[in-house]
Amino acid sequence: MRQSRVLFDVFVYPNHGASGASADEPGFLIEVDAGQAPTLAKHIKRYKLRAKLAVKLLGEDEASVWHAWDDSAKTNWDSIVESTKLSLKDPRVPGLGYRFARLDLKAPEVDLERSTEDAYTIRRYLQGVAEGQEEMPKEHSLPQESNMDVMNGIDWRKGCYVGQELTIRTRHRGVVRKRVLPCMIYEKDHAAPTTLAYHTESTSLESVTADMIPQATGIGRFEKRGRSAGKWLKGVGNIGLGLCRLEIMTDVVLPGETAAAAFKPEDEFVLEWGEDGSKTGVKVKAFVPEWLRQGLEAQKR
Repeated sequence: MRQSRVLFDVFVYPNHGASGASADEPGFLIEVDAGQAPTLAKHIKRYKLRAKLAVKLLGEDEASVWHAWDDSAKTNWDSIVESTKLSLKDPRVPGLGYRFARLDLKAPEVDLERSTEDAYTIRRYLQGVAEGQEEMPKEHSLPQESNMDVMNGIDWRKGCYVGQELTIRTRHRGVVRKRVLPCMIYEKDHAAPTTLAYHTESTSLESVTADMIPQATGIGRFEKRGRSAGKWLKGVGNIGLGLCRLEIMTDVVLPGETAAAAFKPEDEFVLEWGEDGSKTGVKVKAFVPEWLRQGLEAQKR
């Protein structure tokens, strides 16, 4: 982190003995947004100081990352992970799946039907999980606003690190008023959805899909003025992620408050972009996943 802003969103896999020197030689494989891999390698080299540390940037043909899930609960994941190197249960959200890093381009040996990266992205969005630099903009995103504090992304027992002061102060004395939430878009003349769902051929969207909405487009109250309710991050189809003000867009009660200060169930919200006089817009509704509600409640104790 820098000034408490997120620099890189990564997974770290123990890979001891990778250089071939000895089986107990410390080693790690770091998974990061492909577009940021060279920058991360330079960052590590800059801060290794005098440590005897070798850093190698793997090419696209040298490694691959896979994500697997089975909502039927028939797969024996514990056995698979135990017998498969560079694999782990995704620690971010319950039930999100399992992650496999490979030092080749072969799929992991899992008895499941091959899916697509889009299917994984949709799964993440429905759970409200941001990933990568486009959804957690570098040097702008705060870890708590990206839900890293409730997704096992921050080790509060760790010693000093760059940017620790604001992060730890927010944990103990501050209030996180904005968080990344799953959102659903719909036409302005349609009723607000009551449940979050992805529609492959949505009848509620005639002209706009979520991938057409510019990143950082502001979220405002529909036909009302007032402070910004948040901003759009990224989406696909009729769903996506937004950085949303909890007290405005949801019924979440923040610490030290007795009710969601500005939230009204009848309020609707809108995304608009383009030049004045020819703006494009859709309505948007934010949802609070159950895992996030539970995590926020646990923080109050």
